Amino acid sequence: MKKLLLILCIFLLITGCKKEEEIVTPTDDIPEPVVEEYTDDNPVLVGLYKNGKLLNDISRPLANHQDIDVFDVYFTNDDDTGDTNTKRNFKKYLANYENPEQYKIGFYISFMVDDKLYEATYTNPDHMYKLTPYLYIYLYDDVHQADGSWYSHLEAKDVNEDTVYSSIKLYAAQEGAKINSPITLTVFTYDTDDDFDEDGKYRGKSMYTINITVK
Repeated sequence: MKKLLLILCIFLLITGCKKEEEIVTPTDDIPEPVVEEYTDDNPVLVGLYKNGKLLNDISRPLANHQDIDVFDVYFTNDDDTGDTNTKRNFKKYLANYENPEQYKIGFYISFMVDDKLYEATYTNPDHMYKLTPYLYIYLYDDVHQADGSWYSHLEAKDVNEDTVYSSIKLYAAQEGAKINSPITLTVFTYDTDDDFDEDGKYRGKSMYTINITVK
């Protein structure tokens, strides 16, 4: 009888161990997540211009409720366009690219007030008050205007599939004089949403930056 009980115990231990081993899933069988690598094949060169000349770092007066300046956007890095007309310049350099309508224009702006960083990305007129009460940002379409006509900045109702943001105005708002660092202004071009990271910041290579020292 004792031998029989001993044999039964050994059998149960063996079969119990086997059953436990069978439910273990090898860690090697768990697939690793696939991380898609971002690449940018955007060929557009872009620059910020004033009176047909490519801008480097500049300085401008700063006072509440006043324009800081207006900057033109062209798809080039030529030092001098040889022309001061925004509409003609924009069209001239746009024609250097195939299917240029796929490339959209956006802006990134940052500055300090005391020891706090303020920053915003602009891809449409709805964003004009993102940096209030320090800056208002106005976007213009100089291309789709009659020659010699007066026109104002764009609003959301003005935007359609043909709209281009060919110039940008920086305006010091009601507390603009509190800005105590250079204003960084970046223009960029993009074609799809993957040109922005998970925080909504541009991560492509088609960009141009100037620093505006305020005084």
